[in-house]
This record gives sequence, structure tokens and C-alpha cells, in this order.
Amino acid sequence: MHRQSLQKFYGWFTALGLLVGVLVGVGYYRDEYRPWKDYQRRFIREEIRRAATPEQRLLAQSTALQVRQILLPELNRVDRCTTCHLAVEDPSYGGYPQPLAYHPLHDEHPFDKFGCTICHRGQGRATTVEDAHGKVPHWDDPMLPLKFIQASCGQCHEASDNPAAPQLARGEQLFETVGCRGCHKLGGVGGIVGPELDKVGARRSPDWLKQHFLEPAAVTPGSGMPPQKFSETDADAIVLFMLSQTGAELPVFYASMKVIPSAAQGRRLFQQKGCIGCHSLGGQGGKVGPALDDVASRRKPEWIVQHFRDPQTVSPGTVMPRFGFTEAEARALTDFLLHQRDQKVALDLPSLMTPIDRGRDVFRKYGCAGCHGPEGKGGVPNPNAKTAQQVPALTYVADGYTKAELRKLVTNGQREIAALDPQRPVPPLYMPPWGSTIKDAEMDDLVAYLFSLKPKGEDLGF
Repeated sequence: MHRQSLQKFYGWFTALGLLVGVLVGVGYYRDEYRPWKDYQRRFIREEIRRAATPEQRLLAQSTALQVRQILLPELNRVDRCTTCHLAVEDPSYGGYPQPLAYHPLHDEHPFDKFGCTICHRGQGRATTVEDAHGKVPHWDDPMLPLKFIQASCGQCHEASDNPAAPQLARGEQLFETVGCRGCHKLGGVGGIVGPELDKVGARRSPDWLKQHFLEPAAVTPGSGMPPQKFSETDADAIVLFMLSQTGAELPVFYASMKVIPSAAQGRRLFQQKGCIGCHSLGGQGGKVGPALDDVASRRKPEWIVQHFRDPQTVSPGTVMPRFGFTEAEARALTDFLLHQRDQKVALDLPSLMTPIDRGRDVFRKYGCAGCHGPEGKGGVPNPNAKTAQQVPALTYVADGYTKAELRKLVTNGQREIAALDPQRPVPPLYMPPWGSTIKDAEMDDLVAYLFSLKPKGEDLGF
């Protein structure tokens, strides 16, 4: 009786055994013929074909099929991209199709220190094309298209100071000149009408950003942002700059590369650190320290660099403090002083500018043109606003306000904008309060500039 019961299950046991055998076979096949193994076999065959000596051929034949990875604990990354891209460091593979192509300029960003995904993005731990490139559900950081790859430079370098990323610099320039800061905050500076942009590059795709610039209401219904009339090249540049704003916090080694030594960066540091308070240039500035007009003819570059590193080591007893400049900053400042002799870099000192000149810079700095137009000429749409359904021009602001009233308006803002039709949505653009952002001296200069916009001679009836 017991034997008869077991016999009824023999067929099931046989079927189950066959099924397990099939699954094991499928598993073996899938593991043995993974795409990355096929790429490695192609690489090995190419190495064998190219071998010039028996030793090279034997070395190629002994190459193991294995997952290759780059461990980057400082960046909390594991990149396995070189499992498929095996020839990235071999210039002789220049011109080969992917994935067996050489990666140019890798000496500047060695793979053992940077890996791949810090620049290209994607999913570093993956070993299939779709997963590694990040174009899969539930992965928010897909690979950047090559046309936008310069966006990654903004993580470690200043956008405006990297000769290798001209499109990134152009994108930053556009962001500042068209007045985006008037509505959006970036780096803690800007308006509050629109969302902050510090992490927008980690939230939005290139296509979304581009469409939002060219036709905001198409991707954000009800948006008060006016369409931007960018050329194709400029649209890509400002999208690229936005993609660089990921909010990523990098370790010290990578963050220290923010400054690339250059005369232009040295000029910015010279002004930011207040060097003109003790030293003079062009007859303007302090007299605590020596004039710096001809320092390049009196001192060698090595001496100047060391003076920025640690003043006491080359000028014992000097009152100049040790600022703690990074090596890149010390070299940038030195480069600036060397170029002063050749008059290749101009220094626009606030002390040499009129209040109106400084006010014009404040107007640009905080993105006022984004709503009021270049030079305050207006024209930006503001649907359902009583003021001709647009943000008012500032040309005649001196006729409507005293300087004290205008200062108060800019300081406190104006959230309530009169609606043309109370039954329709309120005007989307409004004046945010700038009192906590614009400094007192800057506010005085801004008001002086705005009052200067009134055409000359109109009070005389001309």
C-alpha cells in the first residue's frame, strides 16, 4: 500500500526534477552569456589580433572574464562601467566604437580618483546597458547626453572659470543677465516668486528644462514665467547650467578644485577679500601696504605665491594676516597681479564707480531685469495685472516715489498686485521683499540707479 502511494508521485518528482534541470541550465546560460562577458570576449579577441609578440598574445589569452569595479569611498560610489568599457585608458583604441573606445583627457580626471558616474551620471553598480545608463524606472539620475556633459564640471569648478567648459560659462552668464534671480533663489540669493534652483539639476531632465525655458506654461500650467527667446545654442547653454545645480556636497579634495588659477579668478578674489583696503592700484585704495601696480617687476612669481600662502615667511613682521588661501587661490591672485603689469585684466573697483554705476550692477546682480526688463524698460507679461497686464517699467519711477518710499518698497516687497478682473486668477508675478538680501549700501546705490532712469531734460519740458 505504501509503495503504491509513492508510485503516484513518481511522475511529479520526475517533472519537478526536469524543471529544476531546465532552470539550472537557463541560469547557467544567462550567466555565461551576459552582455558584459560578450564585450570582454570581443576585447580579448581584439587584443589577440593586435598582439605584436608571443608574450602579448599569451597575456591577452589569459585575460579573465570578470566584473571590474572602481571603489570610491570618498564619493560613496562603486563604478562598474569599466566592466564593459575596457579600453578607456588605452589611446590606441581611439576611434573604436563603444564600448571599446578610448576616453580622451582621462589624465586630468584619473579613474581611480573620479570613476565615471560623477561626470556621466548613471547607475554605477549596474552591469547591464539599460541599468547602467540609468534609463530605467525608479532611477532618478540617468546618464547625461554628451551635449550636456559640461554640466558635471560645475560640481567641482566655478562655472565661469573653466576654459574646458565654455557652454557652462555661457549658461551662467545667461542666467545672470536675463534676470532669473529676480524670481528664483540660487545659492541663497534671489527672489521667492519661483522655486529655488539649488537642486533643480537633480530633479529635472534636459528636455523638461529646455521646454520650460522656451514655453513655461506648457510644462507648468499657470506659470507666470514668460517664455524666453533663446537661440538653440543659448537654450542648450542655460539648460546645461541648470543641470549643473545638483546640490551635491563633495569631499574636500573635489571641492578644493572650485578655483582654477587664472587672472580673472584672481581679480574676483582680490575684490572679495578686500585687498584694496590696504593696498592701492591705479592710485586708488589703502596705504597700509605697498602699492601693487608694479609688484610684478619687483617680485618673482614664486615670492608672490608664497606671500599669499604665508606672508610671514617672506615678509617677517608684516601686518598682513594669513588668509588661508588654497594653493589654487594663491596662484590665481598671483596671476592677477602679474597681468596687472600687462594691463590685460581691468579691476573695476567699487571706489572708482559712481553710485549709479554701482546701482546698475546691483540691478543686474539680483536679477531685477527678469521682471522689469533690461535697464528697467519693462515688457514682461503679468496676466491679469492692472498695469497693462505686464510688470511696470521703471523709467519714470522717480515721478511716483520719493527715494525713501522706493527704498521701502524694494525692502518690504509688494505681494498684492492689483488684478484687472477679480474673477480671474491673481497676477502670478509680484515684488518679493529684498530687505534681507540686498545690503544697505547696495540699496542706496540701487535707488540712485533707478532714479537715474528717467530721461534727462523731461522736467524742463523738452
